[in-house]
Amino acid sequence: MNEKFRPNLHFSPRAGWMNDPNGMIRVDGVWHLFFQHDPHSTSHGPMHWGHATSTDLIHWAEQPVALYPSELGTCFSGSAVETADGEVKLFYTAHSRTPAGGDHQVQCLVHADRSVSRFEADAANPVVPNPGLAAFRDPKVIWHESSGRWIMLVTEGQSIGFYGSADLRSWTHLSSFGEGHGRHSPGPWECPDMMPLAAPDGEIHWLLIVGLNPGGYAAGSGTQYFIGRFDGTAFTNANPPETELWLDYGRDYYAAQTFFERGSTNAPIAVAWASNWLYARQTQTQAFRGVMSLPRELRLVDTPDGLRVAAHVPLAVQSVIGATDRPGTGRCDLMADLAVGEHLAITLFGEDRPHFIVQRSAERRGSIRTIRHPVSGMDRFDHDYTVDLPWPDGDVLDITLFIDRGLVELSAADGLVWITNLFYPEHPEAGLRADTRRPEPVHA
Repeated sequence: MNEKFRPNLHFSPRAGWMNDPNGMIRVDGVWHLFFQHDPHSTSHGPMHWGHATSTDLIHWAEQPVALYPSELGTCFSGSAVETADGEVKLFYTAHSRTPAGGDHQVQCLVHADRSVSRFEADAANPVVPNPGLAAFRDPKVIWHESSGRWIMLVTEGQSIGFYGSADLRSWTHLSSFGEGHGRHSPGPWECPDMMPLAAPDGEIHWLLIVGLNPGGYAAGSGTQYFIGRFDGTAFTNANPPETELWLDYGRDYYAAQTFFERGSTNAPIAVAWASNWLYARQTQTQAFRGVMSLPRELRLVDTPDGLRVAAHVPLAVQSVIGATDRPGTGRCDLMADLAVGEHLAITLFGEDRPHFIVQRSAERRGSIRTIRHPVSGMDRFDHDYTVDLPWPDGDVLDITLFIDRGLVELSAADGLVWITNLFYPEHPEAGLRADTRRPEPVHA
């Protein structure tokens, strides 16, 4: 087995294929991470739900496979909730093929025991039949306190459908959101999620997260978000329809989901699949394919452009990362104290060409250029593009890199900008170099 790129602090399956995080929930102090999984292949075959548990969000124990394909189809993405009575419920999309070979997708309910180790499909499945859509999947169920009912978000192709229920079995379509808003592409909006967040002034806004594949900020998969209002029936975008907002500007942060934690007032914690559908089947591992991002706490911040989402790795997780002595794994903090026109070149893995170039382009604006070189056998893996960002009032841009044997999550501007990228270097355990440079002179 080739374990050269097996991460130490990011979850990866023992063997087989993994993509979207599913059914994320905390019950009795245990974090449960389910995930799209083919235990028998590294090439995305019939989908099961894999399962892992943790008490600290950093050390994960892989559990037996939770959900298996049935007569209704394979097990696509979904979510989990805990009721007021302490019952745990999973929701997933059963995927099958029509006689003509098309997709047929319906939403199903599964009952779990309190230990979240035994699972029983509801006899009435599917609880939400297909209304005639080719893409109708990824149910995310949340509790909406003010209306006193459950809300299900479902992919409806290029929009997100909202359904309501009092009992988790009988669902009524309430509204749809998406047409004319944000970015669209040939693929559907996938893996929706939604939650309330307090702005710095205390006012509550709603955050709607949507996966986009293709059509991300960079080539391939991406995760966009919207800030607005939700009244228990419909979501209203607070920004102009053409506004595009991104949870991560890297190539490898997709299908982000947050943990359901009943009664919690803590910041929501998101985890994403750290890969991209353009080359996910070609990653340079043999025993497994698929890695999850580190967990991130989400919050709203004021910016010159309006309210935006910022994120931080939880402090308890950061302390574990800071204490690790495993080769190729750790955290690096940098301060870009740059004059206008200067740049900071960040070179990883002992290589001789920079992977990130941070530049201060104006008094209050800057950018991060992200560079990835070709890897043999991986189509459309290399890139060279730039992410713009506001420059802090204090004149120094904070940068944090979490590095784990080739997987790099870069945070800047107090968590306002994230760039998550996979690398497959010759020496994943080699070090980092940062060099400040002045602009090159222009010769006539």
